[in-house]
Amino acid sequence: MDRAPARDLTAEEITAYERDGVACLRGIYSPQWVATLTDVLDEFYASDTPQLPGVSATFKEAHFYWLENDVVRDFVLYGPSARVAQQAMRSKAINFFYDQIFIKGAKTSDPTPWHHDMTFWPLTGNQIATLWTSVDAVNAETSALEFIAGSHKWRNRWKPVAIGGAIVSEEANLEALPDIDANRSKFDILSWSLEPGDALLFHAKTVHGARGNNSPNRMRRAISTRWCGDDVRYDRVDGMMPLPRKTGLERGQALSGEMFPQILPTLDRMAVANRLKGPLHPDPECMAEAMAQFARAEVAPL
Repeated sequence: MDRAPARDLTAEEITAYERDGVACLRGIYSPQWVATLTDVLDEFYASDTPQLPGVSATFKEAHFYWLENDVVRDFVLYGPSARVAQQAMRSKAINFFYDQIFIKGAKTSDPTPWHHDMTFWPLTGNQIATLWTSVDAVNAETSALEFIAGSHKWRNRWKPVAIGGAIVSEEANLEALPDIDANRSKFDILSWSLEPGDALLFHAKTVHGARGNNSPNRMRRAISTRWCGDDVRYDRVDGMMPLPRKTGLERGQALSGEMFPQILPTLDRMAVANRLKGPLHPDPECMAEAMAQFARAEVAPL
């Protein structure tokens, strides 16, 4: 399938992303990509994957699925998302960071806590964006995402609270977010109903969250891809989001290599050569570090 998006971004969409930290992109993925992703997400949901602690059995999530699944790999390497991110961030180069699957089955009450992504991630820079899309129609009942307009310009760095309440960073001196739900009228909250093929594009510092899926019979099957531009640097310190494999990068280096390959302006074929030969399985040492970190994780009240 074509790497080009179904259409280019409009000037208004780029302005909305820059102003609000989020833009709703209608019809950005083709019906072919929607059908392909639907099959992948259904296969994943039916698989015997480890259950996250403290969340419903009907909620399933995965990180770095592109390292194991060839369809997601091709969606990342050859799909339209990198070009969308390049247009929005006005970046010459685009490197892939990682993908994440979020599936909330019918009657999954678990909320996605308010958070911004930046303090989860071992990165510095401003050109970091997520493209979130669902293969299902999404509305408030089925856990539509909500965003605080302009929050990507806030100076604060917030504690990274994951679904289930785990604080997955051990970085000190991070503030807890104010109670947004108790003071919703004080914030400019943006949310959209979406159809398959639509996407949400948002900045790594934009505060966002979602309520549970309260539908009695509808799923919300979604996948995010994360993209980095010219100014992004690796900045890992102890206690940040676990990674499944070693990166080979030092703090302050630009993203590169098989974990974070360059996609545009040209695909770094040397970086992805091993992945094109087959799955890249998690490194046992990295997984042991991840398990130890989760065992130490503080749990925030939701």
